[in-house]
Amino acid sequence: MDDIKQQFETAVDKIEAQERETDSIDITKVIPVEKPTNKNNVGLDIGTMNLVRAVYENDLNVNIKSFRNVFLEVDTDSLGTLDLSRISYTVIDGQTFFLSEDAYNFANIFNSEVKRPMSNGVISNKEIDSVDLLTVIIKELIGVGQPGQVCCYSIPANPIDSNVINITYHKNVFKRILTHLKYIPKPINESLAVIYSECSETNFTGIAISFGAGLTNVAVVFKAIPVLEFSINRAGDWIDQNAANSIGVIPNKVTLVKEKIDFNLSDFDKGKKKEKRIREALMYYYKDLLNYTARLITSKLDSLEVDFPTDVPIIVSGGTSKVEGFIEFLTPILDSYEFPFDVSEVKVANNPLTAVAEGCLIASLNM
Repeated sequence: MDDIKQQFETAVDKIEAQERETDSIDITKVIPVEKPTNKNNVGLDIGTMNLVRAVYENDLNVNIKSFRNVFLEVDTDSLGTLDLSRISYTVIDGQTFFLSEDAYNFANIFNSEVKRPMSNGVISNKEIDSVDLLTVIIKELIGVGQPGQVCCYSIPANPIDSNVINITYHKNVFKRILTHLKYIPKPINESLAVIYSECSETNFTGIAISFGAGLTNVAVVFKAIPVLEFSINRAGDWIDQNAANSIGVIPNKVTLVKEKIDFNLSDFDKGKKKEKRIREALMYYYKDLLNYTARLITSKLDSLEVDFPTDVPIIVSGGTSKVEGFIEFLTPILDSYEFPFDVSEVKVANNPLTAVAEGCLIASLNM
């Protein structure tokens, strides 16, 4: 017991030291917006890797907060009387779960693999406690609603390359959770939300590609009206899993490298030998994902009988698109495919991690 306590306290001190040394994870920011009419509404991005909420802080600003969507199951008996006051955790049916960054950091320190309450963009069918954990996390993020308060939450589209994933259960479970928390729940397609947050200058017209962890979501939108919505069953987790398999490490070790500030898709010659191998594998699987995505998008667009009167921008978002060099990788790949309309530009959202939550909040004003 003394050894466990010592390991635990050392791990907590190490994590807190890392948090003091790095500013790579900034969960709160302020964004100027036009004056809202329903400033009590909530935008909620429900992602496989992160949950992000957006609320109006006052008449001119939006406040963003995020919560990493992972957990680590801990042997409750082994914890004994350890002080957990510095740890984000919950207890369900007598079982202790470390949550969010604490789960992720402890897993990396003890070479364990974190678990997720979501998988492939939807609620995981492999974790019986998924719904209970998601309820705890969402309540932590948005609290209990007030009468008439809308929570607009993101949902994926059904994937075109998988017959296994269906969003019906996923969408309705979150509707129930939000209703239980006293909100009026309003779902919106994840990529449509990106159009709301990023395309006001084009009258909400564009193609949004949201590269998340579980799925890649795509929406073709004309003047805020979705013309086409679908998802692709490959995204950030697919990259991490395949890179991990290639090198022989656990996926969250790959994620740790991918989220380093100096990670760049055009340069893998950094770090010690194993890290270099991980960086190289990540580069190859990123390129494979982008080629696969571009091929499916253009194939799907070939059947689209819509003439857009103006050039159409392509906006990419999601945590997977946040890495340095992503747009330089993607643009020539997209250029190698033929689109049925002119593409005016390819750009990354102002903040790839928060674009969906911001779009949900904007959309809630008309709900």
